[in-house]
Amino acid sequence: MIRLSTAFCSLLLSFPVFLAAKGLQLSSGELAKEVAAINKILRDEHAKKKITPPQKLSNDLLIRRIYLATAGRIPSYPEIKEVYPHYKSGLKQGLIDQLLESKAYQSQMFNWWADHLRAKTYVTGQANQIGLGFLYVDWLKSEVAKNVHFDELARSVITAEGYPWEDGAVGYYVRDDGMPLENMSNTAELFLGTQMVCAQCHDHPFDKWTQMEYYQMASHTYGIITRMQGERIGKIQKLVKDRQKEMNSMQMSSMSGKGNSKEARAFRQATADMLLPLQIGTKYQNRKLKLPHDYKYDDAKPKQVVKPGVIFDSPAPDDSSLEVNPVTQYANWMTSPENPRFTRVIANRMWKKIFGRGLVEPMNDWKDDTLASIPELLDYLTELMVRLDYDLREFQRVLLNLEIFEREAYNQEIEPLAPYSFPAPVLTRMSSEQLWDSVLAIMVPDVDNRALQSDKEYIDLKKETFKKYRQKIESLSTENLVKFVRKGLSLNQELQEQMNDLNSKIKEALATDDRQNLGNLKKQLNQLRDQQRSSTANLIMGENFNTLPMYKNSMPKSKKPLTQEQKRYPEYLRRASEIGSPAYADHFLREFGQSDRNLLDNSKKEASVPQALNLLNTRMRGMLTSHQSVLTQEVLSKKTVNEKIEAIYLGLLQRHPTKEEIKICLETFMLPDPPILKNQDSNNSKLAKKSLKQFSHYNKVYLAKVHGELRHLTWALINTREFSFIQ
Repeated sequence: MIRLSTAFCSLLLSFPVFLAAKGLQLSSGELAKEVAAINKILRDEHAKKKITPPQKLSNDLLIRRIYLATAGRIPSYPEIKEVYPHYKSGLKQGLIDQLLESKAYQSQMFNWWADHLRAKTYVTGQANQIGLGFLYVDWLKSEVAKNVHFDELARSVITAEGYPWEDGAVGYYVRDDGMPLENMSNTAELFLGTQMVCAQCHDHPFDKWTQMEYYQMASHTYGIITRMQGERIGKIQKLVKDRQKEMNSMQMSSMSGKGNSKEARAFRQATADMLLPLQIGTKYQNRKLKLPHDYKYDDAKPKQVVKPGVIFDSPAPDDSSLEVNPVTQYANWMTSPENPRFTRVIANRMWKKIFGRGLVEPMNDWKDDTLASIPELLDYLTELMVRLDYDLREFQRVLLNLEIFEREAYNQEIEPLAPYSFPAPVLTRMSSEQLWDSVLAIMVPDVDNRALQSDKEYIDLKKETFKKYRQKIESLSTENLVKFVRKGLSLNQELQEQMNDLNSKIKEALATDDRQNLGNLKKQLNQLRDQQRSSTANLIMGENFNTLPMYKNSMPKSKKPLTQEQKRYPEYLRRASEIGSPAYADHFLREFGQSDRNLLDNSKKEASVPQALNLLNTRMRGMLTSHQSVLTQEVLSKKTVNEKIEAIYLGLLQRHPTKEEIKICLETFMLPDPPILKNQDSNNSKLAKKSLKQFSHYNKVYLAKVHGELRHLTWALINTREFSFIQ
């Protein structure tokens, strides 16, 4: 039996006590009560419909499922060695609790939230130039790490106001810059499970929503503006007005000559660059929403102002107090337990996250006549969500301890809209994030806690730089600001000439297919663009002040020398949550269905030919079976071929191979017999030494042959349904 560390043994021994882990709400008794109540509802449902649930999973596969549900990956081989020998059914809750409070849980929950909140590292438009996406993603990671409750997080994004470096939640609105109506559609779909987008142009063809109701809902948040220019009080607002007068004057003078027109455009661009960091953000303005000019229904006239209104029969937002921002009133209505949809929708989303299918399907298109497959269960889960104060971690904790979570997955096809009584979780393919993180767990030691170049340090620098810049700008007179802009014009012109020269060289490199030089030229061009954009800000803040963090939309590469571990396990081998949101287009994650973060819950789990090619041809294959891989090291440490095969099965599928599978492996991969030491004569030391030397050589050849063959076994198992599906 494998020896465990004293600390870990103590941890395991504490599990059966059923004490709630730090930060968890329910005591062991309270948890058991909630679990028993839901189990009873499900048993009654199965008895009524004469459904016999599938048999229980084996302990090893149950642990695999627990890891995938909580940590977002399969257990690593070291974790298998620590947990498996001592795991019993009574220890399940302890394992769940520990994983729910781990960094791994935070990682997988961020992936889930980023998908639903459409959190993108790189957004479109001017907001991308200041790195708004990084600030939005950083804020979301922070909220997940703090286990902020669902209703609080919803209120945060709906009421977000200010600059992104002050409150990253403003990214929820700014990522939809210029599209306030579409933003409302996304809000209704996410928090209310309601598809209203069709009603933007006409009455909904398949639901009760009218175009008027759509505009009534949208009018609540229509006052949220995402461009701060001209809206800030004080000296910034005065600057904008004075700048406009300055530009008008220059434009008038430009009528006398072409040169003045260029100067006017240059002045406008320099001023815009200077103000850019102070333009991106959100602010509520008492702005009225009007019906479109082609509104065709009898209840109102085109271009008529629309008063705010709510859908469903729930109480409208309280607008009795003028001290409360109308958007805050709207957020309070949205997240109220009395809102008939808000709680039920998130309870349904969490149920699907754990069991592979919602009690209501489809998830984002609830109607008045929509019924849950088990109405009593959804009612209970709704009440439970309110009692838990919308703590999603605690809610999942209850679901993970249910009887049906321990059942073998239901692998029969279910019609998309057919009711399902949940005798067991539905067989589902891993998400792209689960697949990627599972592969990393096979390759990289302690993948959740490895030392990586962090975005945090750079993001903190961005925030501090923005703050100091704002303070400086607001301390200067308008006249001085205009003077700084004028000083920056000559520098900008010089930089523009250099950029024009580089563009000419880039065209030549493209024409001659000089790829080696092309990359260097583009790098130089990007550096000049960054310099040009921040040139005026540099004049204002001084030469020793680094303004680039305000204008840099990506994290710079670390200049620190690589450690031995970083050389063995490159930086790109990061968990999905540590890569850009989403990953770049050709990345493993995108190939396997990661959401593009443009639409709500836009991930996909369908197999495709590019996925197969990705597995066959990318460097991931070599890394997985290299000597640096955690699993390969474990395999190499085993003495017999059978032990090596068993280690591969445990590391990839978290189960022992059957006798038949071992037989097939031995026959398929033509593994050689181990070398045998002969002629070991104690009376002939010379012959014995020669024999040992030969044995050592043969042994090396043998091990190399075995490893070479077993690499194929590793990759074969990676490509099986058993690996990629949550059994």
